[in-house]
Amino acid sequence: MNSLHTHDRMKGFFSPRHIAVIGASENNLWFGNMLDNARRSNFDGTIYPVNPKADEVWGVKAYRKISDLPAGIIDLAVIILKSQLVLDAVKELSSAGIKNIILLSSGYAEIGGEGITRQMQLQRYCRDNGILLMGPNCLGFMNMAENVSVFTGGAVEGNLLAGTIAVVGQSGATSEIVVSSLLDNFYGISLYATTGNEAVLTVEDYMEYLVHDDRTRVIAGFIEGFRNIPKLKEVAYEAARRRIPIIVIKVGRSEKAQKAASSHTGALAGNDGVLDGFFRQHGIIRVDSIEDMVATAGIFSRLALPGGKGLGICTLSGGLCGLYADLCELYGISLPSLTEATIKKLTEALPDFAQPDNPLDVTGSGFQTGMDRINNILLDDENIDLLVTLTLSPKNSEDKLAHAVNDWLASLKRASSKPIALIPFKEMTDYARSYFNENGLYYIEQPQTGLKAVSHFMKYAEFIRNFEQNHDDTE
Repeated sequence: MNSLHTHDRMKGFFSPRHIAVIGASENNLWFGNMLDNARRSNFDGTIYPVNPKADEVWGVKAYRKISDLPAGIIDLAVIILKSQLVLDAVKELSSAGIKNIILLSSGYAEIGGEGITRQMQLQRYCRDNGILLMGPNCLGFMNMAENVSVFTGGAVEGNLLAGTIAVVGQSGATSEIVVSSLLDNFYGISLYATTGNEAVLTVEDYMEYLVHDDRTRVIAGFIEGFRNIPKLKEVAYEAARRRIPIIVIKVGRSEKAQKAASSHTGALAGNDGVLDGFFRQHGIIRVDSIEDMVATAGIFSRLALPGGKGLGICTLSGGLCGLYADLCELYGISLPSLTEATIKKLTEALPDFAQPDNPLDVTGSGFQTGMDRINNILLDDENIDLLVTLTLSPKNSEDKLAHAVNDWLASLKRASSKPIALIPFKEMTDYARSYFNENGLYYIEQPQTGLKAVSHFMKYAEFIRNFEQNHDDTE
């Protein structure tokens, strides 16, 4: 299938209205989880359980066999059967014109031996008959942008908030943690897909689709191994052309991690050192932890790329200035000196005992010194391309001072040509996280993680500037 056809097919794959579930049962949690997740996503389509021994499953009308399903309307099938029964079910679905399939069942390449043979037979049949297959050994997907969930995992927590971050996971359980962490921070998800063993659709296929998805601005992936490096290269090129960052946790730095990846999904872990160089060359951002991924995806989802590499920091403590400066040096972030004109303006705006510098300590007088004026002075400095500035996190809707400060910062963010990130002085609450999300504000809750995300952000912006200088076919 060519790329355009695959994209159109996958768009339909991820937007089903009539879903058949082959092997739906009350004897395990998979179908029950799927129903619960569909309800949470506000899915308003129809689900058709198929079970040879039941007239209904979890209160949903059931069909005894695939041939009993309504003809011509099923646009996705989910298979929850023993691996020995799967290929016959796939053939029957194909004969009925059902070509989009999610295969949850395990017992394939991840177990080696007979499982590899079984997966190759399945792969061959699907490719010969134009079947798009997710899995085997996966949990399905959530398309939060379109209120569709065909997801059988039970560990995604929080409101299923739609947004611009897509998550692709070769490990269902681990990627559930990634998605839950993003939702916990009120970062919305466009699409969450688990890939499993990738007998047909690979992680490169999902990323290719997402690069062209107008709902997605950031792609985050938990990766155990790549299968098609030439295609990944093409995807990375198109992502750079569209300024869509690809952020990955790629396990396999150690020998034991490579072995675990192989036994989990049968993935080809690849040479880690070679992949590191490939990532750097093609602008793929590699992070080392879920916390790092969440903070990095968050900043890309909230802020436009800076035009240069100079970071300005404004806080109210000399000690914090020292801490932030050390972290910036650790992560390779440039903290340029302020211009003489900026220093002169800050000297006039700050108390006599303050020392204008970058990072800037506005001293304990803090919000009484006119933070709006100070932030504008810093943003006007030609050496500063991104400003990280002090704010207050609102406790609740009655927190008037915090709201006044942040409402002004939200208006400043909208008016400024330079991106602005916030460092709240007080502890964050769920109310504050929701408020910052509603106003499109990016905040740094933990400086060590947050400034590392800033480093990824600045380095990617530099990569994009170089990329666009060297390619004249960008839009």
